[in-house]
Amino acid sequence: MGRKKLILSKNIIDKYGEEPMIWSYSRLGTFHNCVHEYYLNKIKGYESCNNIYTLCGSVAHDLLEDFYNGKIKYESLSDKFEQNFLAIEVSDYRFSADQERNLSMRNKYKDCVMHFFKNHQIVKSKVLTEKHIWIDIKGRLFTGYIDAIHKEGDYYIITDYKTSNINEYKGKKLKQNQKQLLLYALGIHQLGIPLDKIKIRWNFLKYLNIKYPLKNGKTKITQAERHKWVDKIKNPLKKDILKKYDIEEYEADIKIIDLIKQNSLDGIHKDIIDKYKIEDCYVYGDISEETIKELQDEMEEDIIKILERGENKEKWTRKDIEKNDKFYCNVLCGVKKHCYYYSRYLDKLKRANDIDNEKEVDIMTQLENL
Repeated sequence: MGRKKLILSKNIIDKYGEEPMIWSYSRLGTFHNCVHEYYLNKIKGYESCNNIYTLCGSVAHDLLEDFYNGKIKYESLSDKFEQNFLAIEVSDYRFSADQERNLSMRNKYKDCVMHFFKNHQIVKSKVLTEKHIWIDIKGRLFTGYIDAIHKEGDYYIITDYKTSNINEYKGKKLKQNQKQLLLYALGIHQLGIPLDKIKIRWNFLKYLNIKYPLKNGKTKITQAERHKWVDKIKNPLKKDILKKYDIEEYEADIKIIDLIKQNSLDGIHKDIIDKYKIEDCYVYGDISEETIKELQDEMEEDIIKILERGENKEKWTRKDIEKNDKFYCNVLCGVKKHCYYYSRYLDKLKRANDIDNEKEVDIMTQLENL
């Protein structure tokens, strides 16, 4: 997502000065993820490189932005995504170092997002995309870009598009991961919109909600990954097929297998198809005076910790990379090629591999001497 260089208005300059320190959610996020990465990126100035997830996310975000700005038609979204995703498929970026696992993860991602673009429920009202916003946190200047914002009745809906795992946005984890949207809500509130008229939500592109009626008259809502959503409803679907068609149970099983394989209900009776409604998967955050205050206090606390460390390299050290750090350091860190700890981690792996190879050669020598 290409973003324009920030231009400070007169009001901003009058309040914060001509060269204010500008903070962001992602900046504080880097500090939490790894203090040494923060040092390399924000203090030493090493540019952060993309990873497979930022690249994939950008493709989806850019297409939705172009669509809601009238640059491309709905019918061409899936084709555009497939074309743009090809560049990622032939690149060196990987979901996993294991070749088989990488291919599986990549295909799953592609199938899910392709399904989203073929079935996305269009927001009917005017949508503002990639909207830049300034936010004041206890006299400190923050900036951010809102993926999408639109109005429904009296409510302003802030939407963040997510291609990540939805499990990270459930229960206690939701409160931790909603801070970015709370920050944007505060910015909208500071423009004069009442806090109780703002809603925050995520649209999880890889997931959908399936709605279908139950015998008791209630509606069941089931969440599923898009690439295998039919498999999620195979049990009630089988009952509907047996009820609608005069067939044996094994014949219904064959139909179900075919439907799961094609991940579609095409080919069965319209009455059954109409029963199951698929919708975009939205998850709403908890916005209130209390959560906003907690956000401000936490961000102020983080900034104080960062400023107290200053630019002294010795205050930005970290522990050696361990097993729990492996995924972040291998895949997500944008400055790992400049990181002493990552270099030492790779050397350690190489030495361990060399030792294993020596053991294997030694065993072979012993076998040959039998």
